[in-house]
Amino acid sequence: MTASLPPTGLVPHEVRPIAEQLRTNAILYPEKDALVCLEDGRSIDWAQLEDLCVRVASWLERQGVEANDRVAVLGDNSLELLILYYAVQARGATWCTVHIEVNRNHLTEMLDRIEPAFVLYQVGHGLSVLARDSDIPWLPYEAFDEVEGFFAGLPPEAGDIEGVNGPEDRCVISFTSGTSAQPKGVLHSFCNYQAIAQHQIDRWSLTEDDVILEFRSFSWASAHMLSLNPVMLAGATLLFAKNFSRSRFATWLMDYQPTVVIAVPAVINMLLENPPEDAAEAFESVRFVSCSTAPLMPDAHERFESLYGVELVQLYGMSEGGVVAANRPGSRRIGSVGRPGMYQELRILGPDGKALPAGEIGEIVTVSAQHAHAYLHAGGRIEPIRGHTLPTGDLGYLDAEGYVHVTGRARDVIIRGGVNISPLEIDTVLSAHDDVAEAACFGIPDSVYGEAVAGWVTLRPGASIDEVALKAFCAENLPEEKRPVEIAIVDELPRNDRGKIDRNAIRRLWEDKSG
Repeated sequence: MTASLPPTGLVPHEVRPIAEQLRTNAILYPEKDALVCLEDGRSIDWAQLEDLCVRVASWLERQGVEANDRVAVLGDNSLELLILYYAVQARGATWCTVHIEVNRNHLTEMLDRIEPAFVLYQVGHGLSVLARDSDIPWLPYEAFDEVEGFFAGLPPEAGDIEGVNGPEDRCVISFTSGTSAQPKGVLHSFCNYQAIAQHQIDRWSLTEDDVILEFRSFSWASAHMLSLNPVMLAGATLLFAKNFSRSRFATWLMDYQPTVVIAVPAVINMLLENPPEDAAEAFESVRFVSCSTAPLMPDAHERFESLYGVELVQLYGMSEGGVVAANRPGSRRIGSVGRPGMYQELRILGPDGKALPAGEIGEIVTVSAQHAHAYLHAGGRIEPIRGHTLPTGDLGYLDAEGYVHVTGRARDVIIRGGVNISPLEIDTVLSAHDDVAEAACFGIPDSVYGEAVAGWVTLRPGASIDEVALKAFCAENLPEEKRPVEIAIVDELPRNDRGKIDRNAIRRLWEDKSG
């Protein structure tokens, strides 16, 4: 466990203004690529990025935008979106976004909740109809190098940016994932985002020489935490795409030579199912591959490292909690998400709320300078986060060396005859079978014991195993109460918008099929 934080220790050691960091990078690395878009090959260097951010910030100043004023930006991953991301925060205002595809059904309510001064939106996404019905200004943006449009109309030379924010002012409003229930808004402060960036610089030993490859949506806070903010703080280079492409991935690696690849378990499994030719050669420039957002089975971890000859480094984070724990390249531990992160006071609590010793499973809770300022609920209600103990909703334990092991979600626990069973444990056993690609287990009703274990699996290419053989495999490796009473072989496992296996969706599908 990390040392306890004093009451005043809920801010990082140093908070550097975004405008100052952009200016420093422009001076130190003027002609080095800051941002490279893999979709169209366009790029901008640090000097160009700072110039564009100065001009946008000057425009914001002319609109009367001050600290904590909210600017909504709607669009997919692009150079323009990132220019606006850095520029709004350099001014000291609050950059707000919503994933326009995943949350389209909630978009109007989420924007009402944000209450932005105005909305900047990317053309081509069918958003102009919302603009017509809005009481606030909606301004379209296109490519920054077009001769007309938002960027073309910015002030020319504008001097330096004068940020108007303090460390505790809000820099970003993001939303947690959610497609049916209302997603929670998360209010991030400049200080907690900087604490997370400092953590990533330290834990991954990032320098200005690193080239980070990111293909997750910039609408999610995780991309800000792992790529956007560390790249700026280190003066590194960001390669990005709109999403992962298995067909183009090897070309990206060979042509652009990234040193760090940020991935998720779904991508790792895709690369294991269909590896590119000369797999190890393709990863020659890569120092390590990061994996987060969901548990990765140890068997898949080991096979990936063996096949590609590159280290796979797991971490564990939350939109509202920052990077809770992370492995270090060179000392990663398979099966663990690493040691508690910088500024993170982490404990494992039992049902009675008391801290548990090493090796015992309980709920993971933290207090941290990485925590967001507050939740923004529907109706505008604010619920403070930082300064309080944050329950993660995840179960896990600390081993003797202080590494964190996540064993599952508290809400996913299967209770059979009064015994708590982690579905992740059963997933791990099933995934260890040579014919199984992925597995997801869940609880189903049992008239005697309350719940029983059921599992869905996908198979590796060419496999032909059946349910009977898989049950026999479980019988060899699990005690009776943990063995699945049902196993279904399916083409794919349902996932949520972030690529995580969705056990709730699986359970609903099972219920529909069971009548």
